[in-house]
Amino acid sequence: MPLPYRSHAQQLLILQSQAFQSQHRIGVILKGSEQWQQQVLQHLGELHRYQRALVLGERTLSYAETVTFKQARQKLGQESDLIVADLNCAFDANGFTAVTGTLKGGSLLLILPNTDSVQFSELWMARACQSFISICESSPSVIETGSDFTQVQMIPAVDRFSQQRQAIEAIHKVLSGHRKRPLVITADRGRGKSAALGIAAAQIIKNSNKHVVITAPSTQAVKTLFEHASKELGIAPQKGYHLCLETGASLRFIAPDELLRDSVNCDLLLVDEAAAIPLPLLQSIVERYHRTCFATTVHGYEGCGRGFSIKFSAWLNQHRPGWKSLKLTQPIRWSLGDPVEAWLFDTFLLDAEIESLSLNDYSDAKLLELDITDSTHCVTSLRKAFALLVNAHYQTSPNDVFQLLDDPNIRLYQVISQQQVVGVILGYREGGLNESQLQDIQLGKRRPAGHLVPISLVSNLADNRPALVASLRVMRIAVHPETQGIGLGSWMLSQLASLQEPEVAYLSTSFGVNSELFNFWCNNGFEAVRLGSKQDQASGCFSASMVKALNSLVGWKEDAQRQLQIHLIDTASDIHLNLPTTLLLRLFISETQNTLTLNERTYKLISNYTLGGASFEATRILVQQLLVSHLSSVLQRSAEYDAKDYADLSLIADLSIKKQSWAKVCQEHGFTGRKQAEAQYRQAISYYLLTTQPV
Repeated sequence: MPLPYRSHAQQLLILQSQAFQSQHRIGVILKGSEQWQQQVLQHLGELHRYQRALVLGERTLSYAETVTFKQARQKLGQESDLIVADLNCAFDANGFTAVTGTLKGGSLLLILPNTDSVQFSELWMARACQSFISICESSPSVIETGSDFTQVQMIPAVDRFSQQRQAIEAIHKVLSGHRKRPLVITADRGRGKSAALGIAAAQIIKNSNKHVVITAPSTQAVKTLFEHASKELGIAPQKGYHLCLETGASLRFIAPDELLRDSVNCDLLLVDEAAAIPLPLLQSIVERYHRTCFATTVHGYEGCGRGFSIKFSAWLNQHRPGWKSLKLTQPIRWSLGDPVEAWLFDTFLLDAEIESLSLNDYSDAKLLELDITDSTHCVTSLRKAFALLVNAHYQTSPNDVFQLLDDPNIRLYQVISQQQVVGVILGYREGGLNESQLQDIQLGKRRPAGHLVPISLVSNLADNRPALVASLRVMRIAVHPETQGIGLGSWMLSQLASLQEPEVAYLSTSFGVNSELFNFWCNNGFEAVRLGSKQDQASGCFSASMVKALNSLVGWKEDAQRQLQIHLIDTASDIHLNLPTTLLLRLFISETQNTLTLNERTYKLISNYTLGGASFEATRILVQQLLVSHLSSVLQRSAEYDAKDYADLSLIADLSIKKQSWAKVCQEHGFTGRKQAEAQYRQAISYYLLTTQPV
């Protein structure tokens, strides 16, 4: 009599044969003891020869490679013909969704279910896996089928690479056709988008002496592209993401901020994962580089690009009416209608779509906290909330869903109007730490998970007060596209503040700072208390932390603002040299700012300089002090502060705070030489700063 596990392995082989016929992937859950599961899997390997089988977790099979869920992302760009996922091990949603994209059509995704589901994310996965085909140890000859995997259809033979070839041809046309006609390629994960970019780039540099530049949020994002380019050229990948041929033609990676900061020799620019790059940078790229191809993932493990597609398309329609678009829908590794892909989208909310609103009046709107423990309403409400987040924030990823389900510090708020979700805030409860913890934090001995803003303040102020009290960090805020521009985001923040009192001492936020975002948070009562020292590779932005006091337990805020100003004066000429000067000026302004009063000698020295006396070097430090101390009063003079005012103040700041060379200042401000620049500098000092009389 055959052992039961042998018949179960045979059943898996039958399912794999069906998957091969349809070129779909089939999900199967193995319900039984660990010993039985191991026997089934091992016998399956004896019945079929797998070339690239993967086990996610800690189990080992003689014919498979074992990796953790987090390590699984390293398999991107490869292919697998069997994946076994043990949900009893530490789970990483990003890694799982990423590696599943390597699974070829005609293969099986085998799930070993969690035997002790306690956390909400584990229950979420257990519910999702109910749609899989089940093979049970207790039913030797019966396959229990889930609704999504019962229909196995014969798919007519199709050319899976036809759309990819169209994309390659379209990229060539960007180089050979009219200038100022960008190409935008969008695709779901697994459509061969990055491969098309790499193949096209390789063909171009192989047949010409052109210089092709690729940019992306990170070098990791272009790994697949360079692998395909190297393969097309028949050469080994070179270090530093730079391929150079004997003809002088080249393909190289340059970070987005460097593209805009420096003069780059570029015949064709390829922008991969464009949705992860801030829209203002993409617009600047279009304006500077006239032969450009943008590509991005619409649904993917690293984020979603639907909001990008809408906003960028609208801008291109206005500024580059001849632009072209191409959408890749045909998967490379599996056939259309693949049930595993549909399951991934549904389970990890990658395809959560925003609803069309039918509202004219928002007077009944309420901001409510979503209770994820209420399983009856949780799934629907969570899907609606994430639809807005995905539409507004590219970085919303599968891990965010699972972090929200499991982390008790995360708070999700929805704006409900006439039973429709029109806005969402994702917050994180921070603070409430004790003195012994904070002493170790000050000394760099520990850094507890979470508590981003309080810990950074404690470390930089040597003051425990920001972390002793409770605070709420606003991680993300999004409003429905049809409600933008009516002040809903500001109303949401005011309502959020009311909901937190009196338990929470302050609201905080931390983000890659630019003028638009900084103005939004300032207009909602948030004040800058810290600026990071490293630029984001994609945006070139520095991370800023801002807070809004809700009660009197935020007495340290003034100290943090003063320290920020002191540090900026020191770092503006080196670490923060690339910070836009207009933004630098805004960061110097605070309600606690004191106006410097000049003594008679100092006043006369600066006044003499503005009239042609003294010297630039002798007065620079005094002008610097005056500028910083007078900014608030200067900006309050006029309710309509215009571009010329900012240009003049930026000129003063560039010379006295950033300490830029005269050559650099002339280049950035459009002066013919030092004489013209210094004349304007003197005039600006006299007009804006010499208003305080000497004592």
